[in-house]
Amino acid sequence: MLRSLGVALLFLATAAAPASAQTPPVVSSAPNASSATSLLPGDVIRIQIWREEGLSGDFQVDESGEVVLPLLGRKPVVGVSPETLREQLTEEYDQYLVNPSVNVTLLRRVTVMGEVRVPGLYPVDATVSVAQLIALAQGVTPDGDVNRITLVREGRTIRTDLAGTMAITDAGIRSGDRLLVGKRSWMSRNLSSLAWITSIVTNLVLLVSR
Repeated sequence: MLRSLGVALLFLATAAAPASAQTPPVVSSAPNASSATSLLPGDVIRIQIWREEGLSGDFQVDESGEVVLPLLGRKPVVGVSPETLREQLTEEYDQYLVNPSVNVTLLRRVTVMGEVRVPGLYPVDATVSVAQLIALAQGVTPDGDVNRITLVREGRTIRTDLAGTMAITDAGIRSGDRLLVGKRSWMSRNLSSLAWITSIVTNLVLLVSR
């Protein structure tokens, strides 16, 4: 009977793992090269003008694709790259400042959730990697699996093949997206417990068989 119990426990352990490792269907979508490096609604523009703290700061692109900037007022920016915007702002602020030095950084606003320590909304430099974005959420929990990262947009699964080394621009991540870190498989999370149970059952079988 003890031998049968041991076999049953091992069977349940191996049978449960594949079921938990299954992933739902995914809507695959390759990132658009133009939108990956250009400003979109919901993005944040970090503008730094040397020696002009009053004109510097973070400015969000609204739903109409415009941003409100000091001195310049409303300015359409959707589809514009950070480098092109820097050149435009340097020229426009030249009307008010002497030899302005302008730096522009594109920030995506992404929600990181699932098996991370501090889920939340994070504005992140568009040049960083997926792993760096997850690090802003204080990394994964003990049950988290860095190989199971899902990109969700407007309730739809866009990608499930994200790697930590991938830049968020290459991944096609946009402001408003959600990055979901999944759990490790049932077998991976319970391997130590299964080994302990198996050891006990094996010892019991040996004792009985003597």
